[in-house]
Amino acid sequence: MSSVLLSAVFSVHLSALAQEVPKLRQGMTYSEARNLLIEEGWQAVFNMEQLNNPNRSGVIDRFIEKGYTEVVDCSGTGLGLCLFQFQNATGQSLFVTTANNDSEGESTVFGWRLEAGVADSASWGRQITWQRGHCSD
Repeated sequence: MSSVLLSAVFSVHLSALAQEVPKLRQGMTYSEARNLLIEEGWQAVFNMEQLNNPNRSGVIDRFIEKGYTEVVDCSGTGLGLCLFQFQNATGQSLFVTTANNDSEGESTVFGWRLEAGVADSASWGRQITWQRGHCSD
């Protein structure tokens, strides 16, 4: 009896994790991806830490000026990737990574990952589900 109950609880928990991520694609513009996520019920997670950071980079400043206050951070070297956080009604967090974040063009989706039970960007240790961005139609 208890094993049946445990199986039922476990199955419900796994089905909650299986929520589909909207049809993100590598290379789509971040503004397009952001609009798609918001239309699908994901909420941009307001990052007060970056908003109050007097030493934030110019790239982060540009995102905040655009109203993209969900920016978690940007790399200052290499590909110059930036990370953005969204959350749905069940508490899942979706992190979107962008490339081409210079001032010359529009940032594009580089990849994404889905995490369950993460309330904010400081809770990295509880990753449950990992999804890499991939090209799809």
